[in-house]
Amino acid sequence: MQNRRPECKFPDFVNFEFGSIGKSASTRANPNTAQYFYFWLAAGATTLELGNIVAAVTDDGHATFGTVVELSTVMDIENFLSDYISHDFGDPNVSPPSDLAEIMIAKVNVIRATHDRIRPIGRGSVYFATPEGVAWGLGMSDYVEEGRGIPIGVMENGDGSLVPIFLDDEFLIGPEGSHMNMSGISGLATKTSLVEFLLKSILEKMIKTDKRKVAAVFFNVKGKDLLYLDKPNPQYESNDPYTNKCRQMYDVLGIEMTPFENVRVFAPYDRNSDGHTKSFRRDGKVEHFIWDLNEIVEDIPYLFDRDSWDESVDAVYVDIKDQIERQPIRSYDQLIAWINEERRVVSQGHVTHWRGHEKEDFYKCAKNLDALSGLYDGLICTGGVDQVDVPLEDLYNGSIFVVDIQSLNDRGQAMVFSKILKRVYKALIEDNKDGHRDFDSVVFFIDELNKFAPEDPLTSAPIKQSVVEICARGRSIGVSLFGVEQFMSQIEPQVVDNSSTLIYGRTGPAELMTKNYSWLDVDMRNRLTTVPKGTFLLKHAKFTQPVFCKFPFPTCVPGDQYEEDLEAIKERDQISAFAFRRDLDE
Repeated sequence: MQNRRPECKFPDFVNFEFGSIGKSASTRANPNTAQYFYFWLAAGATTLELGNIVAAVTDDGHATFGTVVELSTVMDIENFLSDYISHDFGDPNVSPPSDLAEIMIAKVNVIRATHDRIRPIGRGSVYFATPEGVAWGLGMSDYVEEGRGIPIGVMENGDGSLVPIFLDDEFLIGPEGSHMNMSGISGLATKTSLVEFLLKSILEKMIKTDKRKVAAVFFNVKGKDLLYLDKPNPQYESNDPYTNKCRQMYDVLGIEMTPFENVRVFAPYDRNSDGHTKSFRRDGKVEHFIWDLNEIVEDIPYLFDRDSWDESVDAVYVDIKDQIERQPIRSYDQLIAWINEERRVVSQGHVTHWRGHEKEDFYKCAKNLDALSGLYDGLICTGGVDQVDVPLEDLYNGSIFVVDIQSLNDRGQAMVFSKILKRVYKALIEDNKDGHRDFDSVVFFIDELNKFAPEDPLTSAPIKQSVVEICARGRSIGVSLFGVEQFMSQIEPQVVDNSSTLIYGRTGPAELMTKNYSWLDVDMRNRLTTVPKGTFLLKHAKFTQPVFCKFPFPTCVPGDQYEEDLEAIKERDQISAFAFRRDLDE
């Protein structure tokens, strides 16, 4: 494209080499404002698309940067009828007697300008912004130069450049802001893969710069999603075009293509398995945890629905808790033995009450407590099994704990998540005078966040209050919640509003009609219905406009694609069983 290059005060920010792609204009129907401007595209500008970042250079040498949020075409025809007539009354194969003028118009939301005046731009030549221009326009330059940039992906601009996109770590893991939330269609939004890549970026950058000590606690709530963070992704054994592009992204972002190190996996206890864990990972690398009565006594009422645990049952349980402290009752087995004795006494004679409560209410509470170990098998010590907790005191800089709770129901998952969250929260707010804690920030990741912090105002479970509390105050003490779900509209608004980073993957049309997406321009919103895997829309606290980004395959293997050596597992299990029988004989 040959055109006159205007004088520009910031030439490194504008891709003059590619050439001008259009001219800004302000019309009666579409006037430019301080928030957006329009430009028509040059005849050869075929690479521009929604989400590209451009710069309009005006005669004073200043550049105004913005994101293309709308594209439309205008043709020199009065209406469809006249066009129909000009094609010999409806024959699309007929060429009209004269060529019709056709142009494409782009609407651009302003990001930043090189001058300090907040006013609309007039005439200006429009170019693609260079990677340096994008970084300056989005405000990334300052915090990247200060070592605060966390790579999250690349933006592919219309001139073919891959622009690295960085988040400000002080607005991702605190203290200025914190938390990340991502939504999108299951299986198409690649939410877990993005979180794995982002965690890799965080740990690598923090360890390299020695700026902050960061640990991570991930909760695996379904299948094998997060169970193999320490295994390399076999996808990178391929040489197909997209895999090669992923390698290029890692190079552009400066991230090493290695799987995670310092990973430990934990799962509830399984007395029927030689590995003693309720986990899909079976290579002997999973550690079990199980809690005694004193660990769960306060949580028991929330492990039942309202039909099973009403106010009358709760009143009975208050007195049972009092007896647990007075007796004292140390274990779940002791509790059941005591309850059975109380049941035996109540069942004799003409007793109608138990300690002032209706006999039927006591029976209902006792039945619930008796069923507890079966409903939450693997979480509660029974049959002489000793308590083993998740060793959160062993968390250290760069370490990752994966807590596999996919075998539990929703209430069991919520209890585990809540207890571990509270323990880490407590560890971070207490004075660290002994110097034993080797981390000052913790990233928590949970999938299906809608189960733990639903939008429903009638839901007031303690886990929801804990999540809201963390999102409101966690940034100041170093707790960051990375939550993902299919529908952002089903999440408690306080959780979303307190997240400094919001990510939108592929999203269904019905979800896009909710208020969570009303701030987006129509074309940008509609594009979310068709974005491919590996592409997402990023809204970050430091950005004035959202950005479409791409991210590469994670360096670890996706859980559902990992195939364990089943023969080796079988052989190991046989050896373990033999050793177990030998110990019994001895």
